[in-house]
Amino acid sequence: MILRNIGLDSSTRFAFQSHAHTDHFVSGEVIFATRATKFLSHLRKGGFYREVPFGKTFYIGDIKAKLYPAGHMLGSAGIKLWLENGTLFYTGDVKWYKLRTAEKSRFPRADFLVIEATFGVPHHTFPSPREAEKKLVAFVEEALDRGKRPTLYVNQMGKAQEVMKILDVHGYTVRPSREMLKVARVYSKFGVTFGNILGDGEVVLRSFRSPRVENSFSPWELTVSGFGTLKLSNHADFWELMRIVEKVNPEKVLTVYGHAREFARILNGLGYEAEPIAPDEELRLF
Repeated sequence: MILRNIGLDSSTRFAFQSHAHTDHFVSGEVIFATRATKFLSHLRKGGFYREVPFGKTFYIGDIKAKLYPAGHMLGSAGIKLWLENGTLFYTGDVKWYKLRTAEKSRFPRADFLVIEATFGVPHHTFPSPREAEKKLVAFVEEALDRGKRPTLYVNQMGKAQEVMKILDVHGYTVRPSREMLKVARVYSKFGVTFGNILGDGEVVLRSFRSPRVENSFSPWELTVSGFGTLKLSNHADFWELMRIVEKVNPEKVLTVYGHAREFARILNGLGYEAEPIAPDEELRLF
């Protein structure tokens, strides 16, 4: 979307890119993002990135801005903008709970909130990351005890490294894909290291887009995702989204992606002024 000629995860002359997943890639003369997002994005695309650290005031044209950790993956950020009619905070993809491989999220007070609603209905309730981690370790341990090699299907950037780190902490070796290894090398440049990568690792990691036999006759394959069997998600669930809205305490909420319409309806029922918007929409606050 575009606000005051600034692209928020949208391509325009001056664009903000919240993180390095391909569905949030942007182009423009200048792309504002964190250093980690720049390095990770350059694995797949070019572009001139202006690196912006968390918490430091900068300007996009004459508009004051500041980045805050979004908790979604390494380097992911939300952006606060100071406008003539109030402040706006755009979350991008976001997580309330701390993951092992992402910065702890922070949410500033703002007059307007633009929030992703990928899982914005109450039946999307996930275990905490630590609870999901216990389930993951139990699955791996049972497979190995039975002489089987567990296979996990994950997003190759972000989720794969989170799973690799969890297994590293618990003493299991992994065999990731080449793409996962490339991403892991960038993570290591930012202090997130992995000591468990082996060519014949105990746990196989594959892209969630790979062919699989999950739900067939093999109980040793598992999809790790908010949409998968093991819900270790780097997105906020419904209740995390509600906590974020309460923290920001905005006068108006704009919901985008996923269950944007349903989440806005729920927020309106709770006394907030809220409405859904399309990702390619030009924002007009009044």
